[in-house]
Amino acid sequence: MYIGIDKSQDETTNFFLRQSYRSEDGAWCSRDLFDLGGDPEKYIEYVDDRAFYISQELEHALSCLDVDYDYAELEEIFWPFIDPFIKQTIEAFGGLQGREYKRRKRLTRSELETMQAGIHLFDKRRFIFLKYLQIDTDSLLQRPLPFLNLLLEKSRDEIENMFDMMELDLKPWELKGYLYAIFGLPERFSPRLSRFIPDVQDQEMMDEFFLDEICRLNRDSDYLDQGARPSGTAWIHPYLKKYLFQYFDYAFRGPRPGRSFRENQNRAWRPSATEADSSLLEVMGMDQETFNNMTEKDFVRYFRKMAQKLHPDKGGDHEEFIRFQQAFQALMIKKKWW
Repeated sequence: MYIGIDKSQDETTNFFLRQSYRSEDGAWCSRDLFDLGGDPEKYIEYVDDRAFYISQELEHALSCLDVDYDYAELEEIFWPFIDPFIKQTIEAFGGLQGREYKRRKRLTRSELETMQAGIHLFDKRRFIFLKYLQIDTDSLLQRPLPFLNLLLEKSRDEIENMFDMMELDLKPWELKGYLYAIFGLPERFSPRLSRFIPDVQDQEMMDEFFLDEICRLNRDSDYLDQGARPSGTAWIHPYLKKYLFQYFDYAFRGPRPGRSFRENQNRAWRPSATEADSSLLEVMGMDQETFNNMTEKDFVRYFRKMAQKLHPDKGGDHEEFIRFQQAFQALMIKKKWW
């Protein structure tokens, strides 16, 4: 079971307790079990400042539907909606109690490969980035990873709601890298050494590649055929629409003429000038005056020239090259702002 979210045309949010199940033809589908309304917390009963239980009304409804469930699973499902103060108190006392954890069998690589053969590449990219927070995931995508088993035996709707919750932990400045990585944009700029750095790519080309990828995914039956909720539109599916808005309205927009100061403050992240700049400039091999006199194009040109020399494939040190990339990314953000 899981909590799914529906948004009406007037942007009203409604929550449902849902269940993924396997249909007769073997496809994973989803069904609504209980309408939780606009606030799932109303089905949480608090005993004191460190104890709660799930409403008997909800349990009775599940019993009437002959749903086989574990009460501990129900508590875990509602955990994100617990009052933050009570949640903090419960965590201080060891978190949710009374669960029985089964010892999992250690699976071989071949067993994992067989189990994960049907996991969609888009889901792998999202999960791997959210776990490791890195754009270069090529090597990780080439092998099976145990945590990817969490994507198994779930409908498309359950998987999308799981990612909705996981994406809430993304920091604003991580969103650009996330969108760039999960839609496979680094592959579009291959074999450039800078393909894992979105800030140095041509913005118009990147926009074109992004739209191409999101439209392709919107037509991908392997992505939407199992357990996807009806879209209600001939346009892009709601599962993907959020990424379209995030890309153009948030992560990849910059300060624009004609906008008020407050509007421009709503960018993903505005870095402040700090003393750390000197160490970043040192890594880049330049002084403050040289950096200030460079245009964005000059700075990118300098990066590409140095990257050719420092790249491990050219005999450079791997760790030094990573530091060089990170310093460039941080300074490039400042260059765009100031």
